[in-house]
Amino acid sequence: MGIKPINHRIPALLLALLLLVFTQQPAAFAHTKLLIANPDIASQIESWPTSVTLEFDEELKNLGDEKANFVVVNNAVGDQVSETDEVISGNTITVTLSANEVKGPVLVYYRVVSSDGHPVEGEYKFTYGVGEVTAQGVEDKEAAKYPIGIYLASAIFIISGLFFAIYSYRRRNRN
Repeated sequence: MGIKPINHRIPALLLALLLLVFTQQPAAFAHTKLLIANPDIASQIESWPTSVTLEFDEELKNLGDEKANFVVVNNAVGDQVSETDEVISGNTITVTLSANEVKGPVLVYYRVVSSDGHPVEGEYKFTYGVGEVTAQGVEDKEAAKYPIGIYLASAIFIISGLFFAIYSYRRRNRN
């Protein structure tokens, strides 16, 4: 008896199955998202609030005695103005704010654990004082969409390609 030829369909089928497995993203990897913030994201408020409340699309989970869910609020000069008394109620977390006289952008940072047990971090800004820029009077500048290095690398690539094309053309026509 001779050796049977290898069926070439089996490796192709295995490769297709592997691609299918690794390209599918199961719903278990979806994490909670911030739905509503009070004060609102990017809003301007005239009077200082007594608390910050964040509402998520999933119920938040307490992990026993560990403080896994928290909100930290910093005023325009970076001082923490939030207390450590976060209250979780279903999919909402609320933290009390201490008095603040510094007007300007306020950063709200949060870390919560969703019902699937995964921690989610995020932040947003609102401005205390209508028409305020920052505590120092300097506006936040929007970051460039692409860093200058990408433009330089692209220009070098294009110029070197043109140089090579001209060099090749002249060399071919010389012969």
